[in-house]
Amino acid sequence: MTIRKEDAMLPEKDVNEPSEVTRRSFLDLVLKGGVVVWLGAMVAPAFSYLWPAHSGGSKKSTISAGTAKDFGGVGNSKMVKNEGKPIMVIRTAEEGYKAFSAICPHLGCIVKWDAASKSILCPCHAGVFSMDGKVVSGPPPKPLPEYNVVVSGGEVLIKL
Repeated sequence: MTIRKEDAMLPEKDVNEPSEVTRRSFLDLVLKGGVVVWLGAMVAPAFSYLWPAHSGGSKKSTISAGTAKDFGGVGNSKMVKNEGKPIMVIRTAEEGYKAFSAICPHLGCIVKWDAASKSILCPCHAGVFSMDGKVVSGPPPKPLPEYNVVVSGGEVLIKL
């Protein structure tokens, strides 16, 4: 093995000695880090959109709509929320109640009870539902989803 004069003149590098950071290597590191952050910011929302939603624990099987006294007389109604979704409870008789989803199946508008005509009205497109939640007129394609109602100890409970 022959040693050239040029090789003998080079200083030996210590392997344990940290390498010197140059401007170029620093800017390369910053740019690569920026690209990684940018890609993460673009990909994370796409994954969260495509990933299926999970329920946040156990759901209630019944919710309270209040007491019978809260409704007043026959023909009155009350709106109750369940997980942010409105439910309409109508007092149909002295001890009779009906509960429906208050979201119109046509375009998702919130329906209202009209005590004078004893019908449920959708204000968006003139949809009309009977006291049983069935479509009477207008564009709604199907009846309102109904919930079972139980009166227990004077409290009106909606079974989900």
